[in-house]
Amino acid sequence: MPADLAQREIDDRVRATAPDDRMRLHARLREDAVVLVWAQADRAGPMTELELARFLLRRLYPDLEGPRLEAIMDRLEADWQAGTWTGFRRPEPGSA
Repeated sequence: MPADLAQREIDDRVRATAPDDRMRLHARLREDAVVLVWAQADRAGPMTELELARFLLRRLYPDLEGPRLEAIMDRLEADWQAGTWTGFRRPEPGSA
């Protein structure tokens, strides 16, 4: 089955789903994404908190690049230096 047809079938099924079920699906897919990204970070090896932040942000938000990402990283670095940010924390299972 061509990818376009498969995507169209998925889209049609999601649109036919009740809003509450769509919200649950969205929450589950987001939680799955967070778990997968943290697993990727584990496999990537040791990183500083700022390196980990960039790694997580780039994978969870692939469109977040360039000036927007750099502005966020600058803010996180300033907060890190000021001691007001201690890094991202791995969410507890079921809470992502």
